[in-house]
Amino acid sequence: MLKAVIFDLDHTLIDWGSAEPWEDYQFRRIERVYDFTHQYLTPLDGVSAKSFFQAYTAALTTAWTTGNQTFRAPDIRRILAETALNCGVPRHRVDADALLDVYDWQIAPGERAFPDVIDVLPELRAHGLQLGIVTNASHPMVLRDRELDAFGILEHFPTCRIAAVDVGVIKPHRLIFDRALDRLAVRPDEAVFVGDNLEADIQGAQGAGMVAVWRAPGADAVSDTATDDSNIVPDGIINTLHDLLPILDGWYPGWRNGHMS
Repeated sequence: MLKAVIFDLDHTLIDWGSAEPWEDYQFRRIERVYDFTHQYLTPLDGVSAKSFFQAYTAALTTAWTTGNQTFRAPDIRRILAETALNCGVPRHRVDADALLDVYDWQIAPGERAFPDVIDVLPELRAHGLQLGIVTNASHPMVLRDRELDAFGILEHFPTCRIAAVDVGVIKPHRLIFDRALDRLAVRPDEAVFVGDNLEADIQGAQGAGMVAVWRAPGADAVSDTATDDSNIVPDGIINTLHDLLPILDGWYPGWRNGHMS
């Protein structure tokens, strides 16, 4: 029986293809943190906003390098605190919560939900399916919810929105998938996972017992086999969420009218 569809977030539901370059909008965020730190925590004499941003980038890179090796989720609060420490702020003066507030995560210019997401999510919900999100975000889900709300899709995920930092591990670690299944109160064989990353999303979901659909990056990628010499083979491949519906029809005849076997 099909009871739920769980989605990755970035590049699956949210389209970053037209977004402003990361370095530009992220620098503005970190510049706010720099100004706050210099004014309220400790003078950053000899440290420019550019140097502060470079220290942040280095801390971010280290966190993700370690995370990819250990599955430990990077934490933006910890990264901001480490940036301040590395730029000379005494440890007793570092306030990670205040830094995160000043960082003020908001929608990036040009970021949007894929148009097919706006079309398909209501249809899945209308036929009784629960929907969930599992993202490898280093930002708490309470911050990523701002994007979902702005794009008008937050209401489709009332019970299951999970960021890696809130669990402590990143995909493909099984724990984060199990947490989503628990939130939705479904078994692995009652859920389908949709994501764009072969290792994190497809291998991870399959390892947790779910069937997994790969949102491929382009039309040329659609085939019956995985790409890039990978041994990871998705159960289904789509380019748009509209393609998910006939796949579900084939796997779960009758799901549209509530007969989900």
